[in-house]
Amino acid sequence: MSEQSADTPAPRRGRPPASSREEIESVALELFLRKGFEETTLAEITAGAGVSKTSFFRYFPSKGSIIWWRFDEYTAGFASLLEESVEAEGKTLDLVRAAVVGAVERVIDDQGLWMQRFRVLDASHELRSGESEQWARWAENVASFVARRHGLDPRAIAPQAIAGAVHAAYVAVLRSWLTVEKPDEALLPDLDRELQPMSRVLQAWLDEPAT
Repeated sequence: MSEQSADTPAPRRGRPPASSREEIESVALELFLRKGFEETTLAEITAGAGVSKTSFFRYFPSKGSIIWWRFDEYTAGFASLLEESVEAEGKTLDLVRAAVVGAVERVIDDQGLWMQRFRVLDASHELRSGESEQWARWAENVASFVARRHGLDPRAIAPQAIAGAVHAAYVAVLRSWLTVEKPDEALLPDLDRELQPMSRVLQAWLDEPAT
């Protein structure tokens, strides 16, 4: 009998084999963080989770989708918060900032998996090759929101530039949290505070009268 690979988590004992998407994801993240995304094989994930490849593909179409499915959920939640604020009182960039913070609050979990996913994503060349498309969809929600609030074309300079700036600032804050031991709700006020100066500048630009 061959020995269990030292790099593969032993199958979870004392309970039935994993059958949920969340369980497979948890095992995969553990491997990704220890070995790297590219170096982790599908066989190691299924062995560690105690599932067959057939069961794996019931939940995930690919190894990369273990990371991306949560990102898609997060982006949908962010879009929903922006949609709810289209007709709200207040400054546009304050509402964008509130949606960014609110969307993060929705995905924070007790195990810190939300930041582990970002850590894997930020460290993997393979995943980052598809990251621009994912973040572009996220940013387009900001551009659309700004455009609707101000009667602009979403493809105009202001909505697109604002969306790019918000995205860049947000990712910079996330990267500053990579070394935080327990990234939880206590970080949310820091996120809000870090985004405030940029929000004021961009809002002033939006408020300038058209020439």
